[in-house]
Amino acid sequence: MKRKCFFLIPAAGSGTRMGEGLPKLMRNIEGSPVILRTLGAVADVCHSGYDGLDYTIILVTTADLIDILKAMCSEYFPDLDILFTLGGNTRTESVSLGLDAIPEARDDDLVLVHDGARCLVTAEEITACIDGLKIYDVCASAVPVKNTLKETEVTFSGGIKVTRTPDRSRFYEILTPQGFKYKDIRTCYAKAAANGITATDDTALASLCGLDVYLTKGLYSNLKITTPEDIAIASEIVRSRGESEPFSD
Repeated sequence: MKRKCFFLIPAAGSGTRMGEGLPKLMRNIEGSPVILRTLGAVADVCHSGYDGLDYTIILVTTADLIDILKAMCSEYFPDLDILFTLGGNTRTESVSLGLDAIPEARDDDLVLVHDGARCLVTAEEITACIDGLKIYDVCASAVPVKNTLKETEVTFSGGIKVTRTPDRSRFYEILTPQGFKYKDIRTCYAKAAANGITATDDTALASLCGLDVYLTKGLYSNLKITTPEDIAIASEIVRSRGESEPFSD
C-alpha cells in the first residue's frame, strides 16, 4: 500500500482585513480566483505523483463557499481526490476539523497544512517540505527575515520604546506548507483542544508539544493574501515569475 500525503488547506477565514466585496479567496488575481491558484499549485504536485505518494486534498471552508468550491473543483480538478469539510471559528479549530475529515491514515502518513490564501506557492516549495519529512518529524517552509527587527516595551506614558536590536540573521519568517507525520499533528491538535490553546501557526503547537521544528526552502513570493494591497503585489508577481530567491540552510 502506498504511503499517503494529505494536503490540508484551511480556507475558512473571515478575511475582514480585505474589506467589503467578494471573500478574499474568490478575489481575482490575473484571471483566476485566489483559491483556484492555491489548488492549482497543489494539484501540480498531486498530478506528478511526487515521491510515489498517494495524494488527497482536504479543503476546509465556510458554509457560503463550500458548494462553490465543490463545483469549481469538479470542473478544474475532476481527477483529484478532494474532500470538503466546514471550518471553525479559529484557524486552530479549522485545522482540527480538517484532521477529523482525513480517512484511514497511518501514523507515518504525511500531512501538509497550507493556507488557502497563499496562492503563489510553488511546486518547489511543496516538494521541499515533503523531502524534509524524510529527515524530520516536523518542518515548515520559511524565508530569512530581510528587515531589521526591534524588541520593544510599552512605557507608562504609552510610548513604544526599543529595548533591543536582535541579530536578524537568526530569524526566519514562517510560511506554509508546514509538514507533519500524521501521528504527530493529531497529538498536537488533541493537546491544543484539551488545553484550550489556539495558534496562527501549526508548528507553534508542535513546539509546545516538545517536537523539534526544522525549516525548508521557501520563497519570498509565497505571500498570504490578506489586504487589497496583497492582491496588487500578487498580480505583479504572477506577471514576473521566474526570479530566483535566496534561502540559507
